[in-house]
Amino acid sequence: MIVESGVPEGDRPRTGKAAKANEVRVTTPYMTKYERARVLGTRALQISMNAPVLVPVEGESDPLEIALKELAAKKIPLVIRRYLPDNSFEDWKVEELIVQE
Repeated sequence: MIVESGVPEGDRPRTGKAAKANEVRVTTPYMTKYERARVLGTRALQISMNAPVLVPVEGESDPLEIALKELAAKKIPLVIRRYLPDNSFEDWKVEELIVQE
């Protein structure tokens, strides 16, 4: 699943430009607080709708807490799509990004 970042729904480019190659990424490798909130919310919703949990739960039942554990373990199976000013985009896997608590 791709979580899109940076461009409102109506302003998304309609062109078929491809993603930048992983070696020539221009955006920061740090997850922004907005991306973090979107990823955690998306993953918590998936968990609440009985998606498989990818970390040991250890009695935890709150989907947001489980999503936080998955983020700390870099186990969230999502991709963040960052749009660039030239209407291209970069896809980053959540496990590739550096998360600051």
